[in-house]
Amino acid sequence: MDEKLKKLDPAKLDGIINSALEEFGRNSYEKASTNNIVKNAGISKGLLFHYFVNKRGLYDYLEKFVFQKMVDVILEETDFDETDIFNRIKQIAVIKMGVLARYPGIETFSKAIYNDKSIADMKEIVDEMVPDLYRNIYTKNIDTSRFKDGLDFDKAIKIIQWTIEKYGEEQMDLAKRTGTDLDYSKIVSGIDPYMDILRKAFCKKGEM
Repeated sequence: MDEKLKKLDPAKLDGIINSALEEFGRNSYEKASTNNIVKNAGISKGLLFHYFVNKRGLYDYLEKFVFQKMVDVILEETDFDETDIFNRIKQIAVIKMGVLARYPGIETFSKAIYNDKSIADMKEIVDEMVPDLYRNIYTKNIDTSRFKDGLDFDKAIKIIQWTIEKYGEEQMDLAKRTGTDLDYSKIVSGIDPYMDILRKAFCKKGEM
């Protein structure tokens, strides 16, 4: 399948993926309609099944895609020479928003199919794709000396991460409600006041 997909026009593939993510995300697997998928993607059912064989093949592809795409883009676009954890996490959040903007159905699909899975289950899925992903993207080459003595670094990372991701989710929801395009420069600048507060809370004086 992957070899066939490489020959497919990227814009057309994105259209198929987005249409399928939305259809499976709004419905159960049984109720999801390939007729709706091809109609919204603007393709024939014959073309869909040429690349994905059948409905199950498409669904299985999407299950892997929602994880693999996010992981691949983060690893490809993250600047690992950045030693400041605040800047690193902000950078990753912006990368994630870019993926969600390109594939808006990822969020709906992920909630629908992974709602019954625990955090441990999700971590196991990601670890199978990229071992030690968390350590690589959040701790590789990070300067921890600027943090206050005795601070739990892992918990601090989670607080920073949750803050930025929640802010990003709110901005994406606002864009959806108002029908406006995401302004990434505005989002990035809007993150900074939150980062300033967290820097003061977590960093030594003179290291903020």
